[in-house]
Amino acid sequence: MNEYVLYFTMFSLLVGALSSLKLCFHKNTSNVLIGEGLMAIIVATFLVVLSTGFGISFGETVALFILVAGPVGTIAFSKVMKRKSESKNM
Repeated sequence: MNEYVLYFTMFSLLVGALSSLKLCFHKNTSNVLIGEGLMAIIVATFLVVLSTGFGISFGETVALFILVAGPVGTIAFSKVMKRKSESKNM
């Protein structure tokens, strides 16, 4: 892989991670969930690029785990928030 392509990819992922963090710090729950999902995808992509570029053998496995754990965490968080909002209304 060309060295400049690797640097550009890392820079693009860094900009995406910063925008996802900005989205995570909004007060709406939906923005937090979207930012968390976007961050999981960015981190997994970062790990795959690093493992490909530097020959790390377990990078794809960790990235796959993050891609599975991200939506599971989002679903669990939304279930907890739904229960809290239902208990407030009663």
